[in-house]
Amino acid sequence: MKKALSLLLALIMVLGLAACNNNETPVDDQPSQGGDDVVETADTYTYKSYTTALGTNWNPHTWETNADDAINGYITSPFCTMSILDSENGVYQWVWEMATSITDVTAEHQDDLVKYNVTLQEGETPETTTEGFVFEFALNPNAKWQNGEAITADDYIYSMQQLLNSEMKNYRANLYYSGESAVAGGLGYYYSGSTAWMDAAGAYATDTLVLGEDGTYAAADGTPLMIAPSTALAWLGGNSLADYVGAYGDAMFDVASFDALVALANADGYVAVTDESLELLANVITFSPDWGETEAETCQYFVYGKEYPVVEWDTVGLYKVDDYTIRYVVQTRQDYNYFLTSCTSTWLVYEDLYEAGKDTSGTLVTTDYCTSIETTMGYGPYMIESLQDGKQIVFVQNPNWYGYEVQDDGSLLSMTNFEVDGEVREQYKTDKIVIDVLDEAAAKQAFLKGELSEWTPSADDLLTYSASDVLYKVDETYTMSFFFNTNVEALKEMDNSKGNTNSVVLSNTNFRKAMSFAIDRAEYVTATTGYKPAFALMNNLYFYDVYNDPTSSYRGSDAAKQAIVNLYGVEYGEGKAYATLDEAHDSINGYNLTEAKALMATACQELVDAGLYTAGEDIYVRIGWAKGAIETEALNCVELLNKYVNAAVEGSGFGKVTFEAIGNINDRYSDVPAGEYAIGYGAWGGAAFYPFRNMQVYCDTDQYAINEAACWDPSVETLTLNVNGEDVTMTWKEWSGALIGSGVFAAESNELKLEVTAKMEEEYLKKYYRIPLCGTTACFMLAYQVSYYTDEYNIMYDFGGLRLMQYNYTDAEWADYVASQNGTIAYE
Repeated sequence: MKKALSLLLALIMVLGLAACNNNETPVDDQPSQGGDDVVETADTYTYKSYTTALGTNWNPHTWETNADDAINGYITSPFCTMSILDSENGVYQWVWEMATSITDVTAEHQDDLVKYNVTLQEGETPETTTEGFVFEFALNPNAKWQNGEAITADDYIYSMQQLLNSEMKNYRANLYYSGESAVAGGLGYYYSGSTAWMDAAGAYATDTLVLGEDGTYAAADGTPLMIAPSTALAWLGGNSLADYVGAYGDAMFDVASFDALVALANADGYVAVTDESLELLANVITFSPDWGETEAETCQYFVYGKEYPVVEWDTVGLYKVDDYTIRYVVQTRQDYNYFLTSCTSTWLVYEDLYEAGKDTSGTLVTTDYCTSIETTMGYGPYMIESLQDGKQIVFVQNPNWYGYEVQDDGSLLSMTNFEVDGEVREQYKTDKIVIDVLDEAAAKQAFLKGELSEWTPSADDLLTYSASDVLYKVDETYTMSFFFNTNVEALKEMDNSKGNTNSVVLSNTNFRKAMSFAIDRAEYVTATTGYKPAFALMNNLYFYDVYNDPTSSYRGSDAAKQAIVNLYGVEYGEGKAYATLDEAHDSINGYNLTEAKALMATACQELVDAGLYTAGEDIYVRIGWAKGAIETEALNCVELLNKYVNAAVEGSGFGKVTFEAIGNINDRYSDVPAGEYAIGYGAWGGAAFYPFRNMQVYCDTDQYAINEAACWDPSVETLTLNVNGEDVTMTWKEWSGALIGSGVFAAESNELKLEVTAKMEEEYLKKYYRIPLCGTTACFMLAYQVSYYTDEYNIMYDFGGLRLMQYNYTDAEWADYVASQNGTIAYE
């Protein structure tokens, strides 16, 4: 969910597929009047894109970056996807691809619930469960690999077996052994015959351990234990001890002992619990009183081993019915439409190449599948024609894709197997896709010279092209925010050794609240590449029941509106400035300099009284801003931030405040809680149709590395909410999972879930551990050569994507047009 790539890569995802071509296909020779033979060629259509980095591993089982996955977007087809049904009214439809149908057959196969040991909610039995667990796939009988071989049920079964292979521990297997659409039995098969090491969370006190004959300690009940110096742990808020040692070094830890401890680790990074390792660990964490730990806390760095028995494939809920039918049994109940959403990709791999690429020399089996053209076998509308590492990748139409028909001139034609606006339409008209690696300056020049089909303008360039009729501005789910490290001791250390001055003021809630109220978001976004002001964690793209009600906007619900009205203290009703909730909500802009000044004065007095700050002293804080170099946009944003905050501190007792944006950071999201920076600038987003799970990114220390881990421990801190008329108290972590999956309120109404989610959002924002600033947008331009099917963006199908993209010029006509403009095209 974390946004880690440039808008350019986001643009590639918006397009669905990007494209390029200059491929002339010869047709039957025809005699000319002059007697010379002339070879007629089909018109060609090339889409030319760019990126800052190419993918290097597009194996569906192990890919890691969006750049990797983008390649799969061209060379594979999903089971199903969404497209336009009615563009005028923004109505979408499910479209079948590698499956011709997916049907919920739970009622007919209740025996599968027992056989595969699915997880039922309290009170449910297999006999009373009639939906949400067993899904039957009718596979596309025309689907083929790019080499022409048929794709059958056996390919899907083999591919899932390899994905969950316990000897491989594939990175993307977690999508299928955990989460909403996990295949039943997948977890047991993934760990078959092996030990899963899990955070012990302090459950095994050191003084209760039992020493074995081999000199290693285990729990009193025999549970194996290890020390995890480099693993994310709940005790550290989702960070690792290695993160903190790297950030603080000798100022906080016995680094020599830590290095000696790590040297004892096995290939998986775990250290056996022995007298030697316990002593080393104790030396590390008790070195500085500022870290504040004793030998008793060594147990917080343990992981315990859960040993899984060897199981066979028949314990996994994916099985073949016939050559073109498979059934998929999920571990926990899944709504039909949400299950279809999980089917907008597949797990397919080509057995011969996958096996040929296996390497068994290491601890785990690996494969080089899908790391080069030679090791790739696609099955989508395009295939890789050429790849120059770090320079360019070229895709061409895949003649064996089930959707193409060869025409008399040798070209490939594809028509939709569904109606768009009442008609069958031509799809994938693009012959070739060329993606070059370019920096921003080179991309701009190439676009203006007609050598690119798309371009993402900078913030400055947006001003120039703001009135262009080919400028597209698309809202994204990501909300850019400042997130903090509010730990007093960590802030003191940053003042001592990380270059900050008086950053300890950030430990004060009123100071952070004043910062939020001081920021004029409407002006702030003018320094960005077209972003929009944001006042909450989730924006207008989040829907809570989109498949049944396309208008079910979370942000548009009364509960979500009330939460934000409460946050900003806007009153409404009889005798108030605003009569209704809607009027009060619509008035919010996040900016209140008068309130910010009052809060700053209060904050200054509180900090002086606490002995943390001397009135009148200047404040300097480094902000962990970007993975790459700091560019003009960041400088402009920080200049505005300094203006806003200094206006707020005027007359408060604080001295001058200076913020500086720092770039070239490996991971600002972990560096902030680790104590490298007091403030980070980053975003959470994605999962637009799952707003009820959104709070997990701020609270669930098992699934996410909590950005605000230095501020609080959501696995310990509790929240009391009124549910169905009764006060319920749980930890924030427990609340964050209570509305989804098998959570205690997962089966409740949407109305109740909205109330809980909105109240959590409100109460979390009131902590000011995170200050929302702006919602990201993808702002880009298309060359005159191409047009989207529709100019009205819809989150379900964007603009129709590359599937329905239209061309205003053939490649030859476009070259003539560019020449007629003397090689430079005006888009203002």
